[in-house]
Amino acid sequence: MKVKLKKAQNRVIECDLRPFQCPQLFVQFKWQLKEAKIKAKAVRFFYTKEQDLRDVMRYLDNQDMVFQHNQQSEPFFIQVECIDD
Repeated sequence: MKVKLKKAQNRVIECDLRPFQCPQLFVQFKWQLKEAKIKAKAVRFFYTKEQDLRDVMRYLDNQDMVFQHNQQSEPFFIQVECIDD
């Protein structure tokens, strides 16, 4: 039973932000990130090249969060590690 729980906690949750524009995009980002911290080790946010991610990037930088940003090829995404200090 513990192994199954551990595997569930180590998964990556995927969240599609492509339908949203600011401010809904940022609100969805923060809400999904909060939920992912409870359920997973990381969350991957998909977005389009046309979306404005400045607020998201500023938030990640200000919070010193560990993340990977794929902006070179589709699908574009930001994967944020859910690390508790």
